[in-house]
Amino acid sequence: MLPFCCARNVARTEAEITWQPRRDEICNAFEGVVLWLLRLQNIFYFSQSTFNLALTIFSRLLISVKVKEKYLHCATITSLRLAAKVNEEQEFIPQVKDFIKHYGSDYSPNELLRMELAILDRLHWDLYIGTPLDFLTIFHALVVLSWPHVLELLPQRNPSLHVASLTRQLQHCMAGHQLLQFKGSTLALVIITLELERLMPGWCAPISDLLKKAQVGDMQYSCCKELVMQQLRSFQSSSCTDNFMSPANQPLCLHPGAFRA
Repeated sequence: MLPFCCARNVARTEAEITWQPRRDEICNAFEGVVLWLLRLQNIFYFSQSTFNLALTIFSRLLISVKVKEKYLHCATITSLRLAAKVNEEQEFIPQVKDFIKHYGSDYSPNELLRMELAILDRLHWDLYIGTPLDFLTIFHALVVLSWPHVLELLPQRNPSLHVASLTRQLQHCMAGHQLLQFKGSTLALVIITLELERLMPGWCAPISDLLKKAQVGDMQYSCCKELVMQQLRSFQSSSCTDNFMSPANQPLCLHPGAFRA
């Protein structure tokens, strides 16, 4: 049970995050804050899994409640802070004032904490959930292990580099507002199967096997696939880049505290 003052703040914040602007405004605002998160400078040496969990928390929030456009940025950085609390060592989690200094100077500590409570309340205090990247990694490993000759078709025959490339596609798709309706596993499955179609046209065995294992309905898969293809076309025609990539595609970056005795 939350204290009365906290419950009142949660209710106040939830009242603030209710809105219904035009569809194009929703899509543009959502894509803007997600791409901002992707390009964010990693001041605090957060792991890649922390950023991906932040995207998942933010997406789950928007599925469960409608957020006013002016609060989207606050909800985004709060999702990152919550993800850091889940994934990072306690000693490496920055204080609220330090977090705000770098990522949210327009907000007060109280506003950030109120948003934290509102998000936790909406998600029933359950932040432990598989991210789309988790499923992408699993599906990729299943393909490589089940059909080893696929390795010969990968860039430099390097699975890690290939996952890094698919991760960028996945992250861009996570910026698509229309794709919020699909589970992370479905989104990851579509990314993998589209790549398999590109690498091995006409060879259906790996794709059929993945669809069977993932237990995704044909209609849901087809709908998601169509929207992903649209999103990836915009990705290929854009020059946007993100700052956090798969570990295989970026230098090892250890937190300074990791070198303490």
